[in-house]
Amino acid sequence: MALHDSDNDEFYRGYAKIPRKIRRFLLILIPSLVIGYIGLALLLPSIHSEQVNPGRFAGQQTFVGLLMSDPSPHLMVPRPGDVGDQSPYSVYLLSGPGKTSPSAKVMENAGQWVELRGLPVHRNSLTVLATFSAEPIDPPETAPQELEMGISMGQFSLRGEIMDGKCYPGIMKPGRTKTHRSCAIRCISGGVPSVFLSQNEDGLPLYFMLSDLEGKAVNDEVLDLVADPIEITGDVMRYGDAYVLKADPQTYKLL
Repeated sequence: MALHDSDNDEFYRGYAKIPRKIRRFLLILIPSLVIGYIGLALLLPSIHSEQVNPGRFAGQQTFVGLLMSDPSPHLMVPRPGDVGDQSPYSVYLLSGPGKTSPSAKVMENAGQWVELRGLPVHRNSLTVLATFSAEPIDPPETAPQELEMGISMGQFSLRGEIMDGKCYPGIMKPGRTKTHRSCAIRCISGGVPSVFLSQNEDGLPLYFMLSDLEGKAVNDEVLDLVADPIEITGDVMRYGDAYVLKADPQTYKLL
């Protein structure tokens, strides 16, 4: 019976040496896979690098500020030191720990100064606190007297998309566009603030809380428009360092 030359036979047999062609193929494939995995490990963390929270509920912090309910729950936190021409308040949107608004126990303190316990997630200038508790306190002696709530900046027509204010800042990736639509609808219908993402002339992101003409949240009225490109014409109002786009949801235009 003739013997097989394993170096010339491309059929692999476990009891024989690996054929030469297969051996060459594996010598190329295995290092390529290793290099590819290392490259992905280095590259992927840099995607959305401006997002501080990787999607874990950890690192709760305490914030002192004025708790407000409209148009969406938010906390107005005094900025330390001399802020110059900038707003004396930073505005943090509020959600519950899950796909919900802050609890009724938290929001019963609306209009008061509170010590709030929450998990901050942020992206660029948009910050959201997943809120766990809030206890009323006396106003800090150093709190700025001017609240800067509802200052009109004029009427504008802006193009962009509606997204939920929690997933996009860091809880989930990508957190926007049609790939995230179903999750965003669940969040917004549960009470997470809806946020309108637009851009300025330089292509930088602009974030707006949304309100109707009465200054109330529009969550239930915009569910069919989430993640679609739309145009909103309305009054831009400044609340601290945040902005509200005030318009009748019935006038939002699909693009």
